[in-house]
Amino acid sequence: MVPPLAVGTMYFGTRVAPTIAHEILDAALDTGATFLDTANNYAFWVEDGTGDESETVLGDWFDARPGAREQVVLATKIGARPRPGTRSLDEALGLSAPAVREQTEHSLMRLRTDRIDVLYAHIDDTRVPIEETVGALQEEVRRGTARVIACSNITSSRLGAGLRAAADGPRYSVVQQRFTYLTAAPGADLSPHVLLDDDLIDLAVGQHLSLAGYSPLLGGAYTRDDRRLPDAYQHGATASQLAALARAADSTGLDAGQVVLAWMAGRAVPVLPVVGVSTRAQLDSAVRAMSAPLPAAVLADLESARGTV
Repeated sequence: MVPPLAVGTMYFGTRVAPTIAHEILDAALDTGATFLDTANNYAFWVEDGTGDESETVLGDWFDARPGAREQVVLATKIGARPRPGTRSLDEALGLSAPAVREQTEHSLMRLRTDRIDVLYAHIDDTRVPIEETVGALQEEVRRGTARVIACSNITSSRLGAGLRAAADGPRYSVVQQRFTYLTAAPGADLSPHVLLDDDLIDLAVGQHLSLAGYSPLLGGAYTRDDRRLPDAYQHGATASQLAALARAADSTGLDAGQVVLAWMAGRAVPVLPVVGVSTRAQLDSAVRAMSAPLPAAVLADLESARGTV
């Protein structure tokens, strides 16, 4: 069982100082926001970043707050960490069997724990047979180093192949893709991110997989005048979708970003938001959104403007 949102820790240890990150984690634990999401490459792209930082901050926090590890659901991701001496995802360690084992061991050391609750394949590695990747992840479950396995940034066809490859063993239980209220323009290229599309949603529902969505707030663009909407989300339907968000905000007392999070949780097919936070105020805002279910009429208006059912 997990809370209705995941606290994203991408910039802990880089743009968010460890002391501030620990204060946020303390608040998250105290308010019940106990699903923590990290990765073994956060955040290598920041100046002087190595990819160790986020997991290391979490591991230090577990040491500093006895008992905290047992109170949280801990997710991390492997596969998208650049090889030593490189700075590009084109040189990622990937998801071969040896790479899965080595990266999992290194994450466990940084996180100072003996198991990961949700172990994600971060970016699908099409260079490796899906059977090899799934088999390696299954082995981590058998070893007790992962409770469940999951995947991210994967197409519906590759997800289907991965589920078939699992046979009778542990299989993907969660899929995490890029997802927000605004729809992207047809054909928009957000690589290496992969959007949560209708085909994947249908497959996940049919196979009883949970869905999670990252970048739900578009870096603050819904609420901050200094943050421009990404080009991929600017198209002919954008104005009507933003108007629906504004109507929902006016009727509920939430801001547009909070409406997005509440909408994700209240959809007919819920998508758990992975909310990156860098301040206590951002955490509190997200927690409030999760405690404010949207009325049916508001949900219907949002769905109508978005063009979905």
